[in-house]
Amino acid sequence: MSLILGRERALFDRHIVEADLNVDDFEITKERDAPGATKLIGTGKVTVTYKPTRIARHYRDGAFPPPHVEFKRELKEDIFKT
Repeated sequence: MSLILGRERALFDRHIVEADLNVDDFEITKERDAPGATKLIGTGKVTVTYKPTRIARHYRDGAFPPPHVEFKRELKEDIFKT
């Protein structure tokens, strides 16, 4: 797994800031599917962990809706128990 950086991380960070939370409290990593594991190209899994509560959520990457959109919805639903 690798940390998400750059523009992709900025999409998640924007939602975190909008929710009045600390960006440093979230660890966001991405793992790509092995070649041939699925029929889709460029898919994988994004994992978001809220460090204070250790709650982690997994989102499908390369699918619709994008992971940051599902993350925003779950932040509003307080899935991370903030």
